[in-house]
Amino acid sequence: MYIVCAREGGRINGQLSNTVFQVASEPPIVSVCINRKNVTHGMIERSGRFSVSVLDITAPFTLISLFGFRHGGQIDKFAGTPYQSSPGGLPIVTVSTNAFIEAKVTGSVEAVTHTVFLGKVTDMGSLGQERSMTYDHYRTVLKGLTPKDAPTYTPAGSMR
Repeated sequence: MYIVCAREGGRINGQLSNTVFQVASEPPIVSVCINRKNVTHGMIERSGRFSVSVLDITAPFTLISLFGFRHGGQIDKFAGTPYQSSPGGLPIVTVSTNAFIEAKVTGSVEAVTHTVFLGKVTDMGSLGQERSMTYDHYRTVLKGLTPKDAPTYTPAGSMR
């Protein structure tokens, strides 16, 4: 589980994602899939950059809920969330995370309601020693469900 973040001017925002993966190794390129309705989407599209905070198994449901079920147009998700700036100035959540990735967008693919952004890794680092949170951990241990705007949404797995 990940928090994908962006900065546009003085504004920062982030959102929960269950999928971030490496698509190339030389140079290292990762992808994120973002719903076009989300504030983070427009910020990534316009700024051409994003960061990824890798959640660890200590992440409380309150943090996941804040970044997964609340809209960045209605609240400042970073108002009470500890974070630091990456070397490139992007937000990195520092609570319950074990690593970060910073990337510059190199391309994108439209996927009906979402955009898959490809990003060349410009920096990365380790923040902690706890194991990364998997989607399975989120679903079985935290009993988390999938928001309607997520790429993996099905009516049977709708959010609580």
